[in-house]
Amino acid sequence: MTTQSGGEADGSGAGRARWFKILLVGSLALNLLFIGGLAKAAWHHRHGGPGGPGLMGFVRDLPPDRRKLIGDALKAAREAVEPMRATVRERWSEANTVLVEEPFDKAKYKAAMDRVTEAEGQLKNAITAAMSETAAKMSPDERRALQAWRDKRKKHSFGKHRNKGEGDE
Repeated sequence: MTTQSGGEADGSGAGRARWFKILLVGSLALNLLFIGGLAKAAWHHRHGGPGGPGLMGFVRDLPPDRRKLIGDALKAAREAVEPMRATVRERWSEANTVLVEEPFDKAKYKAAMDRVTEAEGQLKNAITAAMSETAAKMSPDERRALQAWRDKRKKHSFGKHRNKGEGDE
């Protein structure tokens, strides 16, 4: 005759195993929920959420006939400025290389940063020109809708730090 010890005779050992499995499944479900939330946030960050990144999200809200005209203009502008974006990245890389060289040469670093500023200025000018050309193709209602869309996104673009320091006197 054998006796069971540790409370297994009344079934509590089996009950503990059952509760352990339930807790394990619950923990797994919470982990999957958390990972799913992170994946969704990463997807929306990369792809700009509903409507797509940047102005293409606005374009998707336009009527189909206007969507093609404005969308094609924006795509052409994006392709035109891409080499300038590459130049800005290249200039930043050059400046970062100069920054860590020993001995540090202040004049050389300043010259590298001036090239960054110049490249960024050219890029901003090209974007401004492209936006002006695109806006000229829009109707007054579309321009008002664009302005409202930009105001709505402004808080996302600049974050809470946008007005930091105002009224802190």
